[in-house]
Amino acid sequence: MLASACFAALFQQPALAQTPEDSAGPQIEEIVVTAQKRAQKLQDVPLAVAAFTGDTLKARGITNVGELTLTTPGLQIQPGGGGSTIPFLRGIGSTASAVGNESSVAIYLDGVYYTRLPPGFLSLNNIDRVEVLKGPQGTLFGRNSSGGVVNIVTPDPSYAFKAQGSLGYGRFNTVHGDAYVSGGLGEKAAMDISVGGTRQGDGWGVNRATGNRVGFVDDFTIRSKLLLEPGESTKILLSGFYSYSKSGSQGNTFPGFTRGTRTIPGLITLPLDDFQDHNSDIDGRLKAKFWGGSLRAEQDLGFARLTSITAYTRDKERSKGDGDYGPVADFIYFQRAELKQWTQELQLAANPGGKLDWILGLFYYDTKTAYPNDFSGLLFNATIFPGAHLYLENFQHVKSYAAYGQATYEIAPGLSITGGLRYTRDKLAGNGRQNLATENAVINPAATLIPIGASADRKTFEKVTFRTAVDYKFTPDILGYVSFSRGYKSAGYNLIPFSAPPQRPETLDAYEAGFKMDLFDRRVRFNGAAFYYKIQDPQVQLLQNGSLALSNADGSRVYGLELDGQAAVSEALTMRASVTLLDAKYTSYGSIDPVTGACVRCAPSGPPSPTGGAVSPLINIVADGNRTPLAAKATFNVGADYGFDAAGGRFTLSADYYHNSGYYFEPDNLLHQPSYDLVNAQLKFAPNDNLAVRLWGKNLLDKKYVALALTQEGGPGYPYLAGAPLTYGVAVDFKF
Repeated sequence: MLASACFAALFQQPALAQTPEDSAGPQIEEIVVTAQKRAQKLQDVPLAVAAFTGDTLKARGITNVGELTLTTPGLQIQPGGGGSTIPFLRGIGSTASAVGNESSVAIYLDGVYYTRLPPGFLSLNNIDRVEVLKGPQGTLFGRNSSGGVVNIVTPDPSYAFKAQGSLGYGRFNTVHGDAYVSGGLGEKAAMDISVGGTRQGDGWGVNRATGNRVGFVDDFTIRSKLLLEPGESTKILLSGFYSYSKSGSQGNTFPGFTRGTRTIPGLITLPLDDFQDHNSDIDGRLKAKFWGGSLRAEQDLGFARLTSITAYTRDKERSKGDGDYGPVADFIYFQRAELKQWTQELQLAANPGGKLDWILGLFYYDTKTAYPNDFSGLLFNATIFPGAHLYLENFQHVKSYAAYGQATYEIAPGLSITGGLRYTRDKLAGNGRQNLATENAVINPAATLIPIGASADRKTFEKVTFRTAVDYKFTPDILGYVSFSRGYKSAGYNLIPFSAPPQRPETLDAYEAGFKMDLFDRRVRFNGAAFYYKIQDPQVQLLQNGSLALSNADGSRVYGLELDGQAAVSEALTMRASVTLLDAKYTSYGSIDPVTGACVRCAPSGPPSPTGGAVSPLINIVADGNRTPLAAKATFNVGADYGFDAAGGRFTLSADYYHNSGYYFEPDNLLHQPSYDLVNAQLKFAPNDNLAVRLWGKNLLDKKYVALALTQEGGPGYPYLAGAPLTYGVAVDFKF
């Protein structure tokens, strides 16, 4: 935990830093993190953590959360549409990205948990660092998570005046700008403000049915902090933000071919030259507004530090689109989604200095989600003539109460043990109404529609989770650890349409052994971890009764190995490499109800007729032994940074190569993305410390790959989100 203002000041200093007296040569960057809620060097943390400073992210051209995939072993972040993200960590995650759906990998910003993170947050020009914690987290963080945590940290306002910004232009008529200003308001107060925005005027492709460009992006974010320090032992931080995002449809379509023959690419309706093009009868749109704030108060009690974090977030989204992703005007949806989130967390943490480090916490989470929807045209397998509308009004209210604690004790020089415990109680309430307004429409009497009427449900879940670990410092620069922990992901209702009961919570048992080594006076860093996960009731997204829904498989497991290394070859050259190997499979999928024999987790054997009529019969998904979604067998990346002085300034070249062996999108393992490779690079020229020009390129090989795809019942195709094409641009950075 941040135990004093001196630690906060440390975080704002450059992360490299040993003086010439301490080191006679180049060294690997040293980063201080708060992964265990106290300030520690990254290499001293006995768990798998990847961390990057804001300067590192900018040097590598990383401007959004999804691009962390290229530099973080085991992390796979895919776009979910509308600016949302779908994080998977070591094969653990869920492809459900609707408002109100919680991820298995939790995202925090300055200690606040976000069910849904505004898309522009990582593009702001004041990121201090990003920490990726792998494995179950719950004994140190407010909201429980089964897969891990992405923790984004921004600096506190500085008393000294500081200003910096960036302005850039790129392919697809993309303009980006950001600015950050900070300064003191007297001796006991300081304030900052950060703004950032991107406008992509041209989309990645064309909608062939309408002739319009698709895939454009327009977002803007503003965030401010007010720091008050009325006394030496008191610190108050008030934050507020507003974020706006508007984007065009990103959903492309596969043809409706028979199940069992779908592969990406090779069986795509459009030629590969038109990979980004669409073929929908309307142009989809999404608008999202986020706003909120937080109040963090810290009080040093002498023996410990008491912290209170109160936060409120509001999310309002509006979208329209083509429900069948095809050129026939048969199924159009107009969707609204609103989320209101309150969180309150109390932490009491020991001040550093003794053999015993401990933290106790209480957490309250209150989230309300509403989904009013309007569907018109062909509804699944029912032919409804123009004028008919299906209205769905669905709501979910989640209250969660948790108490947690963790302690680490040094029982002998270099040898420490850790124990943590958490109790979580989740109270869920949901209700839904489905109304059919026919006006003068004539309805096919044989049609099978979403059930019309109202329903409601309540459910309570309780869970105790834990963490145990032993770590040993073999030398001051070599750490080894073993751990066993249990993670938990909360349940939730399906809201489009509402259905009860909710899916079951997801429980994960994690066994891990790892090491961290700094060698040759910190010129070489080599870390590794081997792990085994056993997952009970993994949450999956699939088709049930014609609608995408969250459900549970019976069980899955993951074997994995991660290795990553860095080398400061010279003062000019630093190299890095990492690899993750995964074997992630369902041990028992359980698609047939053992009592009734009904097919409870099934999918259509093919698409329905585009003009209505019968849906292809449901077939049993035989997924036992199948690979879990978005869990590539192997991913690795290689990168380098090279700097040299010339032409009156400093040149820095950064390049990264990323390989993904391929993955499946659904439990049936029929939609598949083969292996692909991505190359990103950036050249920076800085004539002085206050000005720099960057030339950057992403996906330089212009590889065509699919980020997300799913089976679509009720239309002639299978929708997918294409990965970003080749992009390039120039940016100017400045500071005062």
